[in-house]
Amino acid sequence: MKIWLATTLMLFLTAGSVSAFVQTKFASEDAAQSHCPGGMVVWLTLPGNFYVRKGDPRYGATQRGAYICEHDAIAAGNRLAH
Repeated sequence: MKIWLATTLMLFLTAGSVSAFVQTKFASEDAAQSHCPGGMVVWLTLPGNFYVRKGDPRYGATQRGAYICEHDAIAAGNRLAH
């Protein structure tokens, strides 16, 4: 009984400390770069779950989209467009 109570208490306490991942999007490439220094900034197409890297003709050029850190895009489940 004590083990069950201790396990339940631990699960309850850790569940309260888990936070959801927030995908931060930026209107400018500079703002995104300041958010992820040393990381790569990519263009996320919206709506959708694809991103493109600088050098791709769609980078910053689609009608709807946002700049985002590549590691944030990947963590949110987005994929590199081909």
